[in-house]
Amino acid sequence: MLFEPEAQRRRTDGWSVQEHAGHIADLDRILFRPRIVELERGEDSLLPADLTNATTEAAQHNSRSMDAVLAEVRRERGAMIAQLERMDPSVFSRSARHPRLGAPMRLVDLMLFIAEHDDHHLAAITALEAR
Repeated sequence: MLFEPEAQRRRTDGWSVQEHAGHIADLDRILFRPRIVELERGEDSLLPADLTNATTEAAQHNSRSMDAVLAEVRRERGAMIAQLERMDPSVFSRSARHPRLGAPMRLVDLMLFIAEHDDHHLAAITALEAR
């Protein structure tokens, strides 16, 4: 893992390592977990994402320690896992319209979407570490 000053270095073309990590926790809290609740409730459509990433921009993840950012990632992802473990199996057959894609999304589709989102940010972190 990078030393904190390096992990906090923002490149001209995007976020720092810490900001990428913090973004994962941000979206678990403000977007992905609420979308799971919407599927549980049987809602017709899912919460739209803020494509400006205002929450992550305002969070100032670089002002905290890397340990604090990673603890938040673990806490938010753990809360999502606990939410899924408590879920009634009937939720797996439900779907709701994804607001940007316009396509129906089941719980399994949402989990794949989250995994691909994580993969994108982990690849960005890896590229930053390689610089």
